[in-house]
Amino acid sequence: MQRPKRGDRYLPYSEILRLAGAYADRANLSEVRLLETEEGLILQGLVTQGERTGERDTYQLTTDDINALLTDAYAQRGKKI
Repeated sequence: MQRPKRGDRYLPYSEILRLAGAYADRANLSEVRLLETEEGLILQGLVTQGERTGERDTYQLTTDDINALLTDAYAQRGKKI
């Protein structure tokens, strides 16, 4: 994956993993598995709530998706980007 940039620096993996973890929490996933591909990340996990409890879900997070998650995270924290 070509890591997303914020300004002139590449986003550190620690921040990318934090964003992926927050995404997994919002999707009510447990037993999460994360795969890095050329296009971005594939996030898989076991659904823990709702009528699909116990089923596995798979999400693809592109670099653009990761940038959008970062923008949302900064907005929620009230930080200027």
